[in-house]
Amino acid sequence: MKYSDKDEEVRQTLKKIEALKNAASMNLVDIKQPETHQFKITVNNKVKHGIFYPHPDNPGEWYATDQTFKAMKKNIFAVGESIDELKAPYTCSSCKSDLDKQFWHFCPYCGQSFEE
Repeated sequence: MKYSDKDEEVRQTLKKIEALKNAASMNLVDIKQPETHQFKITVNNKVKHGIFYPHPDNPGEWYATDQTFKAMKKNIFAVGESIDELKAPYTCSSCKSDLDKQFWHFCPYCGQSFEE
């Protein structure tokens, strides 16, 4: 794989950031520390299929229909930064909705199975 000058510039910048120390000679930033995010999806069948609605009072909580929740791949959030590399554009043959198959087991809008 060939890296561009921009890639090298980013790598060098990350090295500089990682080397920053505070007054006690401790690292200011640990870029190798994994980020963790917690969220909760609550089933609410009064909202539209295929969409996640943020809870107005609880950050990290989202509403989705039962169908949307079932269609969602539960492990997609474990993918990390390579998520863009896995794009799988798809147009549902039933409802004609455009979606990304990497996130779904079947169409979250109409419930139709994916065609091969």
